[in-house]
Amino acid sequence: MRKLLSLAFLAISTLSFAQMTEFEVRQMVNQADEQQLVFESSRMIQENYLYHAEIVVDKLLTIKPQSANYNYKKGFIVLESRKDFETAMRHLQIAITDTDKNYDAYSVREESAPTDAYYHLARCYHMDQQLDEAKKYFDMFIANSNKKSELVAKSELMLQQVAVAENLIANPKTARVKNIGPAVNGPGPDYSPVVSLDGTSLYFTSRREWEDQSSNEFKDPMLNDFPEDIYVSYKDFEDEWTSPEKLAFCDSRMNEATIAVSSDEKKIFVYQDATGGGDIYYSDFAGNKFDELAELDYTEVNTKYWETHCTETPDGQTMYFVSDRPEGYGGRDIYRIVKLPNGEWSKAQNMGPEINTPYDEDAPYIDVNNKTLYYASNGPKSMGGFDIFVTFRDEDNNWSEPLNLGYPINSTGDDLFYTTTIDGLKGYLTSFRKGGYGEKDIYEIQNDYMGNRPISSLRGAFVSVDDSELPEDMRVLLKCTNCQNEDAKEQDLRIKNQTFFAVLERCKDYVVEYYEGDKLVGKENIVTKCNAENEEINARHYFGDYDLAINVYDINTSVRIEGAKVDLIDADNDNLIASYVTNGDGTVTPTYLDGKSYGDEVRFNVVISKENYVKQTFIADTVLGKEGSIVLEYPLTPMEAGVDVGALVAINPIYFDLDKSNIRPDAAVELDKIVKIMNENPTMRIELASHTDCRASKSYNQRLSDRRAKSSAEYVRKRITNPSRIYGKGYGESRLVNDCGCEGNVVSDCTEEEHQANRRTEFTIVK
Repeated sequence: MRKLLSLAFLAISTLSFAQMTEFEVRQMVNQADEQQLVFESSRMIQENYLYHAEIVVDKLLTIKPQSANYNYKKGFIVLESRKDFETAMRHLQIAITDTDKNYDAYSVREESAPTDAYYHLARCYHMDQQLDEAKKYFDMFIANSNKKSELVAKSELMLQQVAVAENLIANPKTARVKNIGPAVNGPGPDYSPVVSLDGTSLYFTSRREWEDQSSNEFKDPMLNDFPEDIYVSYKDFEDEWTSPEKLAFCDSRMNEATIAVSSDEKKIFVYQDATGGGDIYYSDFAGNKFDELAELDYTEVNTKYWETHCTETPDGQTMYFVSDRPEGYGGRDIYRIVKLPNGEWSKAQNMGPEINTPYDEDAPYIDVNNKTLYYASNGPKSMGGFDIFVTFRDEDNNWSEPLNLGYPINSTGDDLFYTTTIDGLKGYLTSFRKGGYGEKDIYEIQNDYMGNRPISSLRGAFVSVDDSELPEDMRVLLKCTNCQNEDAKEQDLRIKNQTFFAVLERCKDYVVEYYEGDKLVGKENIVTKCNAENEEINARHYFGDYDLAINVYDINTSVRIEGAKVDLIDADNDNLIASYVTNGDGTVTPTYLDGKSYGDEVRFNVVISKENYVKQTFIADTVLGKEGSIVLEYPLTPMEAGVDVGALVAINPIYFDLDKSNIRPDAAVELDKIVKIMNENPTMRIELASHTDCRASKSYNQRLSDRRAKSSAEYVRKRITNPSRIYGKGYGESRLVNDCGCEGNVVSDCTEEEHQANRRTEFTIVK
């Protein structure tokens, strides 16, 4: 759709340039004389076959390197075909040394360049931000050119743009512009970026070779460009863009270009020229890929005229699009349609002269707040070519006077296709700037003054507890229980890279449901804020299988125990769940956790027995979390004299009332632990020893501890098999565990806690 024909090349031939292959052009160049080369190069330029024309002109420059005419042709081709103003400038500087109003492009005797050379050199200086030089040569072109030339009006427009550039460069914005790098930007044109609201996906258009080279035969014969295709790049865990992937619906024979992506990334809008005029198409995301393209069936959008771009509000109720239909204000204009209560779309409404100018407006992007519209315009308020502008909608649905986003966001070249992340502080655009990787590159813009408020969003992720892949049938259903918009009441969110994202309405109640196929596997409730604060709600759903391993080892040697019996007991009803025997590694792997999910409470008892070891019961009580492998380590204590059984079952201190030896209820709870372990180990014999601190007389303490020991032992004896296996013995203060003696003239300065350490009951295996 480019219009590159310079008025310097008159249509003196009625014959269309016969398309030739590059090989045929190079063969012709090697055989033709200078007159034929001049004629063919001029005809190729006239018919916009600039790639082949450059091959011919390069040959002419080997014949006459300083020819103003040939250098003009070279500079014109380079500037028009790939916007390489630095290379074009060098040739046009030679061209202006000899200009002639009566330039004859087809004559071999023509040594001069047309006065158009001043205009194109001015454009180069303009794009290079050499603004004084740009003004100088625009003025020289106006003074020396044919007054009927359409380039005069363009020069006058560009002089206005130069003045805008001077002002904006002198008053730069606090924004940072960064080329996003070679992972995305290649040597060819990369443009029309559309960033997802969560900033993790970047859809863009590129003219690059297919890996299988199947698109090579469909190159643009005029510029030798590969067809346009749509790619997507994703942010990795280090916040870097990954190698782009071509979308499946791209056709090697066709041009497909990115326009917009819905807020949930489940619909992509595409420009395609299949009908010849250029229309808007779309593709829905289903089955983990985008479907084949279908023409947008909004009758007010696609017409016999040129529709290049569109953007849809996140709620799907309004669409803004671009068309060059004749009822506009000039060039391409921005129009709007809205969805009516009956579900139909309204008539197209021109956005009016405050936004649309006699020049071109293109690439609209409506922000997530539904109040901020970004677009590109190449009119008199631009710095040069297209610039990004912004306008804001007030409560009365009136749009503000558009503002140029300023320098350095905009440059003196074409800046187009601006889209932003949800907060409005990061955006992406297309531009040709110094230091780029190709004819057009994609740049990231960071600013601190265009933020959105208030915005609510949901950012979710799936986390595997066992390093498994996300099930293919996993779904996320977002339900709003009090939203008015039908489309917002239930949304099936797109999952990408094990994440999902959604824009939420303010002050609303939501339920996030997770499904594997039709099975509900989890859900959580969300309430969005009603105040003026931004919020990002994070959700996590853990998936995968949990594994249980139980390891049994000797408490003294740490050696794993083979052949130990491991019983899993239901903690609620004492029923046996399953029995196992440890293998050579002292391990069993019960299937108890099969079917369990993240957040489930797991509670059971583990009873472990082995000949010559104390049979013990361990309590397993946990909530399943981020780790899929649950390993329980249990030590067994050899059944041998001297072992403190109280330490095995975590006996708390046994208390008696002052000067009493009867068993209190709290003491009974602790003694029941001894009852249990002795019943589990019917050969175990225990001495129950009672000790006191040093306070009171030795004889009193001895009698008191003996009564308490015998009373405690009697309590146990009544509740175990073979009661003779336990006896009680009091030791008084004879076995203090610290230096807290206080007999005779000794006065103890020990604390109550230190005395308490001596008032203890011990349960020691004696056989």
